[in-house]
Amino acid sequence: MAVEITADMIIHDVVTKYPQTLKVFQGHGLPCTACEVGSRESVAGGARTHSLQLEPLLADLNRAANGEPVVGLKPERKMPTGKGIPLQMAGQTGGKIRHVVAVMSGKGGVGKSLVTGLTAIALQRQGMKVGILDGDITGPSIARMFGIKGNPEKGAEGIEPLVSKTGIKIISMNMFLPNATDPVIWRGPMIASAIKQFWGDVDWGRLDYLLIDLPPGTSDAPMTVMQSLPLDGVVIVSSPQLLALDVVKKCIKMVQTLKGKIIGVVENMAYLTLPDGQQMEVYGPSQGTDLVVTTGSPLLTQLPIDPQIAKLCDAGDIEDYDSPAFTALANNFIKAVKLAR
Repeated sequence: MAVEITADMIIHDVVTKYPQTLKVFQGHGLPCTACEVGSRESVAGGARTHSLQLEPLLADLNRAANGEPVVGLKPERKMPTGKGIPLQMAGQTGGKIRHVVAVMSGKGGVGKSLVTGLTAIALQRQGMKVGILDGDITGPSIARMFGIKGNPEKGAEGIEPLVSKTGIKIISMNMFLPNATDPVIWRGPMIASAIKQFWGDVDWGRLDYLLIDLPPGTSDAPMTVMQSLPLDGVVIVSSPQLLALDVVKKCIKMVQTLKGKIIGVVENMAYLTLPDGQQMEVYGPSQGTDLVVTTGSPLLTQLPIDPQIAKLCDAGDIEDYDSPAFTALANNFIKAVKLAR
């Protein structure tokens, strides 16, 4: 009786029952069979995620399962790609990193990427060796902020991160996309897997600080970082708006539930400096005291609403920014990390 593999069957089940189909999946450019996460996807879902034609894939799978010659395989590649994204595990090749700190919020739009970028720049100016792991897989912005273009290459010790003009090592999903506006349509487990690979497969070399910029929410990406990476602590970012603070407190409780250390908080968009020097609290009075009490950690700084920041980020020149609040961020951050150890 002929075997029939259908689109709704799970990749893991197909490969387990018909081991000869493994090469078919990989030959069509679907590397999901190489990891426990992607192998739980259906054949149709895997093809859709990696922009593959479903019918030719199914035809070859059924040929292989029935012992017939397979005709549609592509030449074997050393680094299988899904829409140009090389994410095959290459081993735990990371270098020696002294401090690993995640930047979290739970709330979108409060400036996590900005705080991550500014902290990295400030540390770099103090002579530290710094890297940024952009953990926002579906909405990365770090590369654009630093004006970094190009694709990472695989070196002898792993994937080599790209380097900013001042020497900050950066890895971000946008670096692997054919076009910066291409969406990454992945389920949560795939996103978690990518973050682990950005940690383990990238040759970070020797760093004083690796900062991890996390997306909003309290699910897959933050949980992966909290449970899988050797964090020294977490920096919480919020804005004065009570609506934002309510969501940020969810993130704080998540960190506390997972026994993580909150080393400090940053209140972004705290005020706008007017031409006469007065400070207007656009989003309401500061909630810094509330954050300090809730987290039991210091307020690292209050960042203003500064049109110059937006201009520099859009131009990829964030490393040119400077301000008193920016300097205070670095000084207080280093103190907080030392106290958290």
